[in-house]
Amino acid sequence: MNIFITGESGTIPQQLISQAKKLGHTIVNELIDDNVKKHQSFKIRKPELDFTDRKLLFSLNKFWEQTDIIIHSGAFVGTDYCDANPEETILTNVQGTKNIVDICNMYGIKLIYYSTTAIFDPKDYSREKLITEQTKKNPQTLYGITKYAGEMIVEKECKQDFSIVRPVFGFGNFPDDLHSALTKLVYNYYNGCNLNILLDKNIQKTYTRVENIACMTLNLIKLNKWNEDYNIGDKYQNSCDWYQYIEMIEDKFEMLGCDVIQSVNWFAEKDYLHWHQISTIKSERDKIWECPISLTDGLDMTIKSVIESNIKPYWI
Repeated sequence: MNIFITGESGTIPQQLISQAKKLGHTIVNELIDDNVKKHQSFKIRKPELDFTDRKLLFSLNKFWEQTDIIIHSGAFVGTDYCDANPEETILTNVQGTKNIVDICNMYGIKLIYYSTTAIFDPKDYSREKLITEQTKKNPQTLYGITKYAGEMIVEKECKQDFSIVRPVFGFGNFPDDLHSALTKLVYNYYNGCNLNILLDKNIQKTYTRVENIACMTLNLIKLNKWNEDYNIGDKYQNSCDWYQYIEMIEDKFEMLGCDVIQSVNWFAEKDYLHWHQISTIKSERDKIWECPISLTDGLDMTIKSVIESNIKPYWI
């Protein structure tokens, strides 16, 4: 398959590219001249194609003519980051998605759209109740609202086969992963910084390595699972509260002989996601679910990446 991936320099897209190539897929992004890739989401990331530029997108007809699938993973993500950049968030997450859908319709390209579990109604979150694909949709943040708008554009306007995936709490290696609270916490423990986390330490979260998210996404293509939606992530049984995550991080840093510095400001009242575990029943039933990297192994990888990096993140 010839696959184009939006937001190609992002954390999950980098894993999508790496794994897709190993499976024999061709990455269309690599066929496009670098001189037209002028969008740069962060200074440390390579420039990528600006999918909010309609004129540019439609000028690349020779590439779309040979594209079988677009994985639309590019977006403004994160509650605090989107709130701080509302105009860019709306342009990217809403108009950008409309542009991609129009390209798919014009050239007969299948689409995988990355949404978020932040589109669901927080009133339906509880310790006893898992989030399913049927959970009521009622986003409460600009991030969730714009991603839900993207879902509606895909569902109502895309005339080609499509699937919607909603990753939950992905984390990866630093500095590729710039957003997840877990990676920020690891960075803080090693480097020490003034860090704000808009979460309640007492409430469990289920973190999933981005390699696993990419693996499950590519399983959709492998198994021809179209016109479906999937919440994808690790099983809720692997959830931890932040005291448990902190203990895991402290133990691992102690083994590495590093000093642990805790200077995190937690804002429990802003944790609108609170009990936020997904059911994996549908993805397991359809043989989409696969997590080859465990939480502990993934945490080891994140810690190693923080130790080996000398890059200062944007959120300091």
